Amino acid sequence: MIDYTSLSRIQWLDVARRFYARLQEELATFTPTDWDRVSPYLGWRNRDLLAHMASATSVNFREMLDRALAGDPSAPREFYTFSRNAHEVERRQHIPVAESLHEFGSGLESILAVYQGMDDQSWLAPAWFFVGPVNVRTLFLAHLGDNVFHERDLLCVTGRWRGLNPEVVGPLVDWFLREVRPSFFRPEKATGLRATAMFRLGGAISGEWTMKIDDGRCSVEQGAVPHPDVTIEADTEHLIAAAQARAAPSIGRIARSADWLRGPSHREDFVAMLTGVWSAFGAILARRLRVSGPLGLAAQITACFWYFWERSEQTERNIASGAVDAKAGPVKSSVPDTTTRRLR
Repeated sequence: MIDYTSLSRIQWLDVARRFYARLQEELATFTPTDWDRVSPYLGWRNRDLLAHMASATSVNFREMLDRALAGDPSAPREFYTFSRNAHEVERRQHIPVAESLHEFGSGLESILAVYQGMDDQSWLAPAWFFVGPVNVRTLFLAHLGDNVFHERDLLCVTGRWRGLNPEVVGPLVDWFLREVRPSFFRPEKATGLRATAMFRLGGAISGEWTMKIDDGRCSVEQGAVPHPDVTIEADTEHLIAAAQARAAPSIGRIARSADWLRGPSHREDFVAMLTGVWSAFGAILARRLRVSGPLGLAAQITACFWYFWERSEQTERNIASGAVDAKAGPVKSSVPDTTTRRLR
C-alpha cells in the first residue's frame, strides 16, 4: 500500500505526465469505429467521452483551480457536474474527433503547467468541489482519477484494456478510500451508529483499509482491525467500477433510451441511477464484490453515504451549506496532513 500523502507535488506531476503521455499515444491509434463504440460510462460513445474529458479540464477543474489560487475557495452559484458535463458534450457532438483530441491535449498541458509552477503552499490551499471543501491537491487527484478510469472506459470496448497500472492507481486507491469515500458520508443518517467496515482489496492493487463510523463521524485508515463488523472484499478495479456506476454498454443504451422520463434537467442523473444500481448489484450477484458480516448492518452503513447518481442533490446541498471561509480553510480530517475531510 502506498500512502498518497507521501507523494510530493512534483512526484504526483511526474506520475500524471507519464500517464497522460501514454493515454494520448493510445488514443491516437483509435479508428472511426472505435470512437463510435458505446463506453461503460453513462451510455456515452467514446467520442462523447473524449469530448467530456476535454471540456471537464476547463469547465470543471480549471475553474475551481483558478478560484482557489485567487483566494476564493467558496462554492460557485451552480456546479451541477452531470448537467454541466452533458451540456458541454452536446455542444461538441459535431466537432471532429481530431479537434477534441487537440482540445484535450492542450487543456492538459495548460493546467499541468499551473500545477508545475505553483509552490507547495498553494498545492494544499483551500479549494471547493462538488463534495464541498477540499484543497488544491484534491482537485488535481480528482482530475487524474477521473481520466485514469476514463482510460478504462475507452479501452474496454475496443479490446485494448490490459488492466490498471499500479504506478498510477496504487496511491490513487489509497486516496479514493481515505479521502473520497468519507467525502460521501452523510452524518445525519448515521446518528447513533458505531461500526467498522474493512476493505480487503486484491488485483493490480492489494491491501486493507478500515472504515470507522462513530455517531456522525467517518474516517478511513490503512490497515486491518482484528474483528471488523463488516468486511468488503473485491478486486480493486471491480470495487471502483461498482462505486462509479460503470455498467455494460448495453445497460447504458437502455438507460439512454428512457432518460426522457426525468425531464431534460435530470436526464444524466436518471442514467447514472440505472447504470449505478446495475453495476453495484451486478458486482454483488457475480461475486466480484463480496460482503461478509450482518447484512442488515452492511445495508445500514451503505445508507449513510451519497450514491454516485445523487451527485446533483449532493452538490446542491453543499452549495446551500454556504461558502468556505478563505482564511479558516476547509475542515481538517483524521488524515495526518492538511487534507480536508471532504473530497472528490
